[in-house]
Amino acid sequence: MQHLIMGAGPAGVIAAESIRQYDASSTVTMVGEEFEKPYSRTAIPRFLSGQIDEDGIHLRRMPGHFAARSIDVRKGRVTGLDREAAQVELESGERLEYDRLLIATGSHPVIPDIPGMDLPGVVNCWTLSDARGRLTHRILETGAAETRSLASSVNRMAGDLELAQA
Repeated sequence: MQHLIMGAGPAGVIAAESIRQYDASSTVTMVGEEFEKPYSRTAIPRFLSGQIDEDGIHLRRMPGHFAARSIDVRKGRVTGLDREAAQVELESGERLEYDRLLIATGSHPVIPDIPGMDLPGVVNCWTLSDARGRLTHRILETGAAETRSLASSVNRMAGDLELAQA
């Protein structure tokens, strides 16, 4: 059995580990489009506020964690799905076959219709790469309640205030 998981965030990681826990003989492949080790986007506000360092954002910190569990982690963007052939195509042109496919790609940022959202300094901070570029700024994040509650602590950071949609 070939399990293919699109998405290397928390849902994809837990799915891959759970499949492996109950089925040691199947092939498990997880594809993530970011060229980072799997990490949690929900930890980005704590990273920005200095509560955790960059390593604290990653889902599994032990070197070789996925390889030790025979989970193949691929980097690439899925650009096509052929259900009849049971294949996905990556942006690189590589095709991956599957018997079972799980789409665990998460969500995407929604830009609220608020005047000024197109001004300089108003940015989306959606990825770890985005967050690395914001570390020297004061930031007000909007989004989930947990994220909004961090605004007061993040607001004390040095630099210009930015509105970041999380």
